[in-house]
Amino acid sequence: MCAARFAAASQRDAGGVIRRGETPRLGGTTADGDGEFCAAGRVDPDAVDAWYLGIYIDALDWVEITNTRGMSQYADGGIVGTKPYVSSATYIDKMSNYCDTCYYKKAVKTGDRACPFNSLYWHFYDRHEPLLGNNARIQMMYNVWRKMDPEQRAALLIQVEYYLDRVDEL
Repeated sequence: MCAARFAAASQRDAGGVIRRGETPRLGGTTADGDGEFCAAGRVDPDAVDAWYLGIYIDALDWVEITNTRGMSQYADGGIVGTKPYVSSATYIDKMSNYCDTCYYKKAVKTGDRACPFNSLYWHFYDRHEPLLGNNARIQMMYNVWRKMDPEQRAALLIQVEYYLDRVDEL
């Protein structure tokens, strides 16, 4: 499930991780959305670790697993990262140029051509509220979620299920 997404993102990357075996660290774990997609999309963290270790020429397990499992995936329960690194299209657009040519509309949250990262973002926070709801570093996002119109919240969760059911088509 994740490999196709990783491969597509890697080939879009300036220089391409497949050709060079490396990307800027920020691009490799956060801003390009690969890690966020996997964290929010319920991809097994072991598969993400294996992918990063296999694809990056400079990946060392003692560094890469800490970064992917702890920061990108927040799969260590907060030992390394004090908050999960998940992002909506707003942050991805701010930190990269991937949205410039994307089929999806970064500002659209639900409906036709809504950016998948927007609903994935809120889905992640909704799914992990029992664990993260009191985390001071992300309290503002939970306040936004809790104050959001219930119909909008429901629409976001329906949208994300639509995308998760069709992940190979994204």
